Amino acid sequence: MSATSSFGKAGTLVRRRPLVLGLAVLGVGLLLYLWLRSPGTEGAPTGYHEVRRGDFTVSVVEGGNLAAVSEVSIRNDVEGTARIISIVPEGSYVKKGDLLVELDSAQAQDQVNQQQISYEKAVFAVEQARAQLEIQRSATNSDYLAALLKLKFAEIDRDKYLQGQMLVDLMEASNKLVSAQSQLVVNEDSLSNSVLLAAKGYETKTKVDGDRLTVLNNQNSLIVASNGIWMLRAFDIPKQTNKFSSDVLQAQQELDRVIVSNLRRMAQYEADLSAQSNTLILSEQKLARDRRNLTNTTIRAPQDGLVVYAVSDSHFSSESLIEGGATVRNRQELIKLPDLSRMKVNIKVHESHITMIRPGLPAFVVLDSMPDQRFAAVVARVAPLPDTQTRWGNPNLKVYNTDVHLTEEIPNVKPGVSAKAEIIITNIADTLSVPIQAVTTHKGKQVVYVVNGSKPEPRSVETGMYNTKFIQILQGLKEGERVLLAPPFDLQEKDLEGSVLTEDEKIEALRTNTPARTTLPQEPAAPGGRGENGAPDAAAGAPGGDAAGSGMRSREGRGRGMGFNREEMLKQFDTNGDGELDEDERAAIRQRLGGPRTNRTDRPTEGGDTHSPASPGGRPNGMGGNRPEAERR
Repeated sequence: MSATSSFGKAGTLVRRRPLVLGLAVLGVGLLLYLWLRSPGTEGAPTGYHEVRRGDFTVSVVEGGNLAAVSEVSIRNDVEGTARIISIVPEGSYVKKGDLLVELDSAQAQDQVNQQQISYEKAVFAVEQARAQLEIQRSATNSDYLAALLKLKFAEIDRDKYLQGQMLVDLMEASNKLVSAQSQLVVNEDSLSNSVLLAAKGYETKTKVDGDRLTVLNNQNSLIVASNGIWMLRAFDIPKQTNKFSSDVLQAQQELDRVIVSNLRRMAQYEADLSAQSNTLILSEQKLARDRRNLTNTTIRAPQDGLVVYAVSDSHFSSESLIEGGATVRNRQELIKLPDLSRMKVNIKVHESHITMIRPGLPAFVVLDSMPDQRFAAVVARVAPLPDTQTRWGNPNLKVYNTDVHLTEEIPNVKPGVSAKAEIIITNIADTLSVPIQAVTTHKGKQVVYVVNGSKPEPRSVETGMYNTKFIQILQGLKEGERVLLAPPFDLQEKDLEGSVLTEDEKIEALRTNTPARTTLPQEPAAPGGRGENGAPDAAAGAPGGDAAGSGMRSREGRGRGMGFNREEMLKQFDTNGDGELDEDERAAIRQRLGGPRTNRTDRPTEGGDTHSPASPGGRPNGMGGNRPEAERR
């Protein structure tokens, strides 16, 4: 009886459960409908946070990948392109000297064979050029010695004549003259005696005539001897002197010509030998390079390590995957052999936090595969410039590559696993803090909405440092006060596009239909930020971005201010304070901003402006045409 009764009660509960669930769903839907339709409760907060005092840790949390601090990169050193014949499987542990990659060596072997023939021809050409040089050197020495000997003979002939033959000729001519003079005197005496004797009858007339003829011949000989000396001095001696001097000069010039000719010929043969030697050197280098290419077709491990295939960091790389049969280029990275004793995490820090990051800061790393363990680390390197790879996907995103080195060893972990690094910026003791989404902007000031009775009131606060969840409150709040986690969303105050112009300036521009002109200042403005072309930036000089007497901002400044304000969205809709938007919070955004938009189409604003469903350019009002970053991810 009890069993039957229990079964009946259970059946009744089963039959009533769908009805109860349906009534519960209907009641929740009705409450949500009344909450959304009620003008007084539109945007009403649903949670609050009690201000507490305590320690406040400022840190930056970013995700990344685990990598080795030092690793050996194995590259393809074969010139040109090569095809992978075989490769060791990725993830294998290898020892030093083990075969890693075998590339196609047929083309490299052909190049070695052809270059070997060219090298042998170059060796023969060098030997031949060296022999020709030796022959030419011997020939030029013979020509030089012959020309030098001819010069010496010419100098000897010249000196012989000037120092001997010329004096002998002068002496002989003088002797002939003296002999002719003496003979003339003797013959004249004989003629005189013959004439005296013939007058006395002692000599015949024939004798006298013979003596007279002898005297006449002697006189002629004297004249000839005298003329011979004159001709010798006037003609023969200068002629012979010039002749021998000319012979010496010609021999000297011939020697110079032989020397120059020999130098040219020797230079030609030496140049030929040098050219052949350089050709041999180039051929030898080419042969060595071809042999090295042939050797590089077989790649062995330079050290022990884990085999990791190289992957290009660029999404637009045209390099083929590392696998058997793939064609790889010269110097392309094939394999990495990381040193697993020292590991690091490569993260990308957003530009809003990079000024706080510096080498030497402590950090902690948690691996996604080991979420229950935490490893100590330290910031080792911060890139000085933003990462260029991220600009292709989102030009407005500026992140900096940062290396976080682990100071503890991680057992049995391979590179490439996902990890999360938290960099500790500073620790602030005994301070007030609230969730970061509780702080918003109201009339150009940072405020929080303090729960005071039934209606929240905005209160201006002075904020300090912040992390991913909380922000430091320096002034404006007391311990124990309650602040709203989701401040009321005021369409007249919030500008999710991040416009540079204030609402009054927009209304004025619509009234005049002409942009106001701004005069550039002549003198430098006071410190506090400058805009485009050195003009003072109104956003830096006035709270809340108001233009303090400077008129409307430039179009360029407004263009730079356009964009989705993710922090504002997080402050308004991140009710659980985890720093991300879950499905319920996204639905609240769509319900809050997407649903009531049609009811505000014809609602006039303070300046007579009306909200249109979409701003010029096709973007919905209040959203800037961009989706939240959490959805884009």
